[in-house]
Amino acid sequence: MATFSGISTALSSLQAQRVAMDVAGQNIANVSTPGYSRQRVNMTAGIGVDVSSIERLHSGILGDRARTEGARLGDLTVTSAVLNQIEQVLPEPSTSGLQAKLDAFWSGFADISRDTSNAAARIQVIAQANVLTDTLNDAAQQLTNISASHTKNLTNLVTSANSYAKQIAELNISISQTPEGTTAINALMDQRSYAASQLAEAVGGTYLIDSSNNMSVSLGGATFVGPANHSTLQVATAGGTTSVQWSRNDSTAAISSGNANGYLTAISTTIPAWMTSLDAVASALTTTVNNAQAAGFDSAGTAGTDLFTGTKASTISVALTDGTKIAASSVAPVLGVASLNGSNADAMSALGRSANGADELYQNLVVSLGFATQGAQQTSETVQAFMASITSQIDSQSAVNIDEEMANLLTYQRGYEAAARVLTAIDDALDTLINRTGLVGR
Repeated sequence: MATFSGISTALSSLQAQRVAMDVAGQNIANVSTPGYSRQRVNMTAGIGVDVSSIERLHSGILGDRARTEGARLGDLTVTSAVLNQIEQVLPEPSTSGLQAKLDAFWSGFADISRDTSNAAARIQVIAQANVLTDTLNDAAQQLTNISASHTKNLTNLVTSANSYAKQIAELNISISQTPEGTTAINALMDQRSYAASQLAEAVGGTYLIDSSNNMSVSLGGATFVGPANHSTLQVATAGGTTSVQWSRNDSTAAISSGNANGYLTAISTTIPAWMTSLDAVASALTTTVNNAQAAGFDSAGTAGTDLFTGTKASTISVALTDGTKIAASSVAPVLGVASLNGSNADAMSALGRSANGADELYQNLVVSLGFATQGAQQTSETVQAFMASITSQIDSQSAVNIDEEMANLLTYQRGYEAAARVLTAIDDALDTLINRTGLVGR
């Protein structure tokens, strides 16, 4: 009986070592699989060797921290990218920037003041004015395009978030129907954790796992994913305001982190704020130049008329097409004879240095934008470094180490060979006992 018991003991070891080799091989095969957590076989010894469980080496606490910081990083990454895009719209300092064009515009008035009869100088001012308005119009259009682009990005992101929410709900059901301590449930939990990390990066949220191993996700207290169901989100724009809403009742979803919050902030706050600052530059340009025009007289001795129309960057344009209409003189005509005085043109050339003028407002805009961009980038880099630290901790516990797994595989192979050797020894002993002893007449 003991001999046959030995067969059972050796067989149990063979089976356990085979499972362990399969798990080690699976770990090696998934070394580059996103979200995969390495697995470890736990064995118990009694009458033989049994596989008690296949453990998934994963820290829930680190996973929660990674999701939280991933959502925060997603928000900051979008914010930093948007500010960089706005900086590219207003390239300063450069010869192609708005400031260089303002300088050329004011210099044109100085040329007229030196010789009010210089037709070329007057034409040049009109041309520079058109360059200015085209630059402001183009900048406003680019900001509008950036906003539209991120609205589209937000829509695509929400579609992906709905997909991840559905996937988590379906995995909850599959996990509840799968035996614990198996490679099957470990794989499902890996998939759910990966989907949750992607969802967190997209829209943030709060993630909880209950006693039944079901994951729930909520946004501002409203359930996004339940144990076996999920809600959907949608992007809505009304009255110029873009928001993310619950499809079930069109109420606004409380999103405070993730890429989605970055896009929402960019669309609703960041881009409009810099557009307002740019509009202030256009308004100051229109107001100061038109007021100066009204204070002077043109080549015919007629009171000056508006050089610009529109007070926004998107609508400002040049009203004059005739250079002789530039009110260069500050002296009214005498007996119908226009003055060649250029003092008003000289005053207009000095508008670039006036307090709260277009130049000062634009310079303040550029400086503020630079500081905002730099601050967003530094904050993003700080959170990214912290996220890298968390990822490193997760990898130290959950990532597959090829060298370690190869060593484990070799160990399990030797264990398998040892159990096989025991079976061979028992087989030889039984062969001797059964076939080579107790034979009569030989």
